[in-house]
Formats: sequence, C-alpha cells, structure tokens
Amino acid sequence: MANPINMIPNPQWNATDYEAIWKGLEAQVNPFSQILCLEGDFFRQLDGAAKLFIARKLMEHVQESVLYVNDGNGPDRVYLGAPRHFVVGGGMILQISGYAPYWIRRSASKVVTATVLAPPSPKDIKIPRPPNAYILYRKERHHHVKDANPGITNNEISQILGKAWNMESNDVRQKYKDMSQQVKQALLEKHPDYQYKPRRPCERRRRRRTSPNQNPKQSTSRNAATRNAAISTEDTSTATGDTNTANGF
Repeated sequence: MANPINMIPNPQWNATDYEAIWKGLEAQVNPFSQILCLEGDFFRQLDGAAKLFIARKLMEHVQESVLYVNDGNGPDRVYLGAPRHFVVGGGMILQISGYAPYWIRRSASKVVTATVLAPPSPKDIKIPRPPNAYILYRKERHHHVKDANPGITNNEISQILGKAWNMESNDVRQKYKDMSQQVKQALLEKHPDYQYKPRRPCERRRRRRTSPNQNPKQSTSRNAATRNAAISTEDTSTATGDTNTANGF
C-alpha cells in the first residue's frame, strides 16, 4: 500500500474515468443509506474535478446539497452526504480554518439508543470533550503506524506516537496546539455553556483484581461459604434475641 502522504491527485483522469468511479460508488446509495463512504487513500488520489463530479452525481439522487467530511472517530475514511445526516444521533461537524470538515459523534451504543428512544432533554446531552494537541497528533498518524506494522496493538501504537510527540520540534507541537484551540473554539461557539466535568471517583468503573494463583472456582466456593457463615450468624443472633425476649430482657 502506498504511503498516503506521498499520494497526489491523478491528473490523467477524464470524464470516462469519472463515470467508472461513480459506478463503483453508486451501489452504496439506496433508500436506507444516502451517504457515500470513501477510503482515505482513494479520496486523496481524486482531483478537484473528480470530487465535484461525484458530489453532483450524489445530489441528483438525494436532491440535497452535500459535503465531504473526514471521519473524526478513528478510521481513515471520508463521507459524502447531506449535512443533516451528520448532526443526528449526537453527531457534530467541526470546521477548522484551513482544514477539511471533521465529523465526530459519541459512542455507537448511545447513538443507537437515541434512534429508538425519545430524544433526550438538552440537559442529558453529553458533549464530547475537545481533543488536545497530542490527541490530534496521534489520530492523524495512527493509521500510518497501523498500516506499517500489521498486528500491532493500539497500546503499542500509543507508546510509539507518544515518544514521537516528545521528540517533535516546538513548531510541530505548536501547530497541533493551535489546531486544538480552533477545535475547542468551534465547540464553544456551538455549545456556549460547555464545561468539562471530570467523572467522580464513584462513577468510574473499577476492575476486579484476582490473584494470578487464585482458582475462580475456589474463589466462588469461598464466597459461598462466607455467605453461608453470615446467614448462620444471623440465625444464631435471632435465636438468642428471642430467648432474651422470653426471659424479659
């Protein structure tokens, strides 16, 4: 796979090529889905005329204005569709000066729930925290490291990019700090009352720690024995209480 950084729009494409490209994408459009999904590597090879051709073809189908947005949730892909489709179910479009729009949303489980249940009241809507400079830096390079190292874990990728970030020049780090400020400003313009509220300790999910040498069955048996002992103690206490009552205590 070629490195996306080195890819440039293909200047040799003509109208016939555009039609062929559209034929390959047209199958995605149906009554249940009116958004096109383009792989990031493929999208970066398209020239301006090709992108405009595809957009106009989609507009003929959906009868609405459309726009391209980068997927800001992880995968390296670009969506094309009407703006209204990107702001339902907790979706949000972030426009940073000099950069293509980004689309982000909350977790998929919350989006599915929102489509089934009644829309939540404004106070229940959780606004995603704007990413900091390092998060933007890591997100932009995540798939490059993944492609170059098949089988690598996300934790290992984070370690690699964390070291790379620490070695970057001040100019590079400042670039991403400026980007993060622009993202934050765009969010505040959309949600003026937004304030980051860290989760309280009682709201954090804690993992149950099990000793490496502890057998789960033994643990279960031990817990059952403890419960039985507690029940026996309660029974004894109750019986003693009844005796005391009978004796006038």
